[in-house]
Amino acid sequence: MTRAHPEGGSTYPGGGSAYPKGGSTYLVGESAPPEGGLVPPAEVAARFREEGWWRTGTFLDDLYRGAARAPDRAAIVSERIHRGAGRRLVTVTYAQLALYTDRFAAALASLGVGEGAPVAYQLPDWWETAALTLACMRLGAVAVPVLPTVRAHGLRRILEGSRARVCVVADEWQGFAHAEALSDMAGDVPWLRHRVVIGDAAATGAVDFGSYFLRTPHERTPAGRAAGLRPGAADRVCLMITVMGLGDAYRAVLHSPNTLYANIGAQTDPAGPGRRPGEVFLSALPLTSLASLLYTVCWPLAVGGTGVYQDVWDAGRWLDLMSSAGVDQAYAEPVYWQEVLAARQERPRDRGAPRLLLSGGRTSTPPELFDGLREALGAQVLSVWGAPQLGMGTLSPQPGRVGGRPLAGLEVCVDEGGSRLRVRGPSVCLATWSYGSPAPVATWAGGDGWLDTGDLAAPDTDGGVRVLARDGGRTGSIFMVPVAEVEERLLAHPRVREAAVVAYTDPVHGELPCAVVVPAVAADPPGPAEIREHLTGLGIAEAFLPTRLEIVGALPRGEGGEVRRDVLRGWLGRLRAGAPRPAPDA
Repeated sequence: MTRAHPEGGSTYPGGGSAYPKGGSTYLVGESAPPEGGLVPPAEVAARFREEGWWRTGTFLDDLYRGAARAPDRAAIVSERIHRGAGRRLVTVTYAQLALYTDRFAAALASLGVGEGAPVAYQLPDWWETAALTLACMRLGAVAVPVLPTVRAHGLRRILEGSRARVCVVADEWQGFAHAEALSDMAGDVPWLRHRVVIGDAAATGAVDFGSYFLRTPHERTPAGRAAGLRPGAADRVCLMITVMGLGDAYRAVLHSPNTLYANIGAQTDPAGPGRRPGEVFLSALPLTSLASLLYTVCWPLAVGGTGVYQDVWDAGRWLDLMSSAGVDQAYAEPVYWQEVLAARQERPRDRGAPRLLLSGGRTSTPPELFDGLREALGAQVLSVWGAPQLGMGTLSPQPGRVGGRPLAGLEVCVDEGGSRLRVRGPSVCLATWSYGSPAPVATWAGGDGWLDTGDLAAPDTDGGVRVLARDGGRTGSIFMVPVAEVEERLLAHPRVREAAVVAYTDPVHGELPCAVVVPAVAADPPGPAEIREHLTGLGIAEAFLPTRLEIVGALPRGEGGEVRRDVLRGWLGRLRAGAPRPAPDA
C-alpha cells in the first residue's frame, strides 16, 4: 500500500497512523455538534492552523473586511440573459453583498432558521445564490445547494434526506416549473416549513423572495441585529453537498468553512490558482456545485477578488465575459472548453488576458484540447481532479490523465496495483451522510481521518496518483444523472421490458450516460430519438438524457437478481462503432 505525504512529493508504505483517535456524530438540524464532535482531534486541527490550511475566521470575515476597505469593488459580476439588453450585466459590490448577506440571514432567522438548520436552494447562477450561501454561514445554518437540472424526484429525495426547513427556488427556469413542483411535493416532506420563490410566488402560495428577502430590511430589527456567528464557526458544518448515486442511494458530504478554505490555503505553487490579491474568477459549472461555490464564491472573497457568473451557458458569451470582466483564471470541464474553442473559431473575438485555465474535475483533458486552449487563449492550462469529499484534490500540467500531485496537506492512500482511493487532510469533509440514515458519520469518528472516495486509483511515477475510474455509484461528468428516475421512466415506455442506465467514456466529452434496454419485443426495439422524446415528455431534464442506446436480449444479473452494472460498464468499454454487439457476459 502506498500513501503520499501532505506535500505530495513522495510516498511511503504504511498501515499505521500519525493521527490520534477522536470524533463523533451529530444530527444536522436537530442540535449543534458536541464540542469538537466533527472536527479532527485538537492537536491535528492545531497543526492544520499552524500550516495555514485552516484559520479562525471564515469567508464572512473576508467579505466584511472587503466591504470596509473597498466597498465599491465588484464582489460579483453576474450575467442575467433573460433581462433586457441594457440590464443583463449586474455588478454587486462588496458593500452590497455584505448588506444582502445580513438581510437574507435575518430573513431566514425570522422564518425560524437557526444554527444547524438545513436550508435548500435550487437556483441558477445568480448573485442571490451566493448571498444565500453566505447568509446560511452567518446564521450557522447548513446550506443545501441543489443543481437546477434536478427534477421533482431528485429534489424530493434531497429535501427528505437533508431535512431542509426552507427551500428557495425560481418560479420557472429553462422551461421547468420549479415552484409548482415544490408546491406539489411540500405536503409529503414533513421537515419543510417554508417555500420561498424568486418570481411569481403568489401562484403557489409561497413566500415572495423579492418582497420578503430583497426589499424588507430585516437586518435593522432587534432579531436581525442579534443574528450572528458564534465562536467556532470556522469548524462547524456550513455546507451539505448531495451526491446522487445509483438507484436512490443519495448521500451527502458535509463541509465547514475550514475544509473549504483548505483548498485555498494549500495553494503554494505560484503557477497554480494561488492566492493573488484581487483576481477575477470564472467557472462554467453551475453555482450550486461544490466546484463553483469554491471557485467563484469562496476563493474571490478570500483574496478580495471578484466572482463572475453566467446564468445560461453560452460559449460565445462566456468568452465575451472573460474579456469584459477581466478574468484572471477560469475553470471548466473539458466538454465546455471544447465549445469555447469552437465558438472562438467560429467568430474570433477579444480573449482578454487570462492567467490560468483549469480543466477537468472528474474527467481527463485530451492533449489536443490542452494545446488548443493554450494557443487560443494564451494562458497556462492545468488539469485538475476533484471530488465532493474534498473539493480540489490534484493539479497537473500533464493532459490526458486524471490525477497528479496532491495539494499540500492532502494525503492519499492506494495499493501499488490500484485500489479504492482514500484521502485524509484539511480539505476532506467533516462527515458523510447516507440519506435515510439517522445521522451523519464523522470522518474522524474512527480516529485516523481516512475517507474512502469510491474512486479507483493507482500510484503515479511522479509521487502522485492516477485516478483510474470514478466512484461506481455515480454516473455522468458534468451533471450527476439521477439513475433511478431515468430508469423508472424508461420502464414506462411500452416497448421496454428492462432497462439500466450506466456510464461510458466518450473521448471528447468524458463520462456520459448510456441506456441499456431489453425490448418488450425483440424484433421491435425503440430507437434513440424515440427514447429521448419519451423521457423528455415525462419530465427528464435534457442534461440527464442518455446519449447512447444499446439494445440487449437480457441484463447481466448477480445471484441476488441485482443488475451487474460493472459488467455492463466493461462491456460498453469494449464495444466499437460498427462492430458486432455480443451480449454482455454475466
